[in-house]
Amino acid sequence: DPNSIKRGRALYSTYCAQCHGKYHDGNGTVGQSFHPLPTDLRTIKVQTLPEGVLFKEISYGVPNGRQPPLATTIEVMDRWRIIAYLKSLGPRR
Repeated sequence: DPNSIKRGRALYSTYCAQCHGKYHDGNGTVGQSFHPLPTDLRTIKVQTLPEGVLFKEISYGVPNGRQPPLATTIEVMDRWRIIAYLKSLGPRR
């Protein structure tokens, strides 16, 4: 749905870009202080993950990673919109 993707893009800018970067490559300004660096969201590995896995990781964080749990920060439907936006990008070429 184009409207969900458009909204997901705006939500990504608000909640995700500081760590994952404007270009989804893990080069956000805040994320540069992390070890390991944030994930490039356009890798084949991420782009082929089922949407449910992405939802779980956004919602509850990633064990031994730097992804914080955002279930209480981002509304349920907005998390799905972010995922729709990310999936619409496809893998980096």
